[in-house]
Amino acid sequence: MTELKNHSCFVDSNIWLYAFSTDKKEESKRILAKQLIKEKSIIISTQIINEVSCN
Repeated sequence: MTELKNHSCFVDSNIWLYAFSTDKKEESKRILAKQLIKEKSIIISTQIINEVSCN
């Protein structure tokens, strides 16, 4: 995955849900989601935190 040099990226709830998924069918999505979350310049809103924590 290419780094987000000098750019910010809004990470929506579906990305976070894939990152926490334990479904074997979603493993490739989980790996990509975790790579994105590890980037230094991500943005997350309180709404997204609420959505993810309720699922």
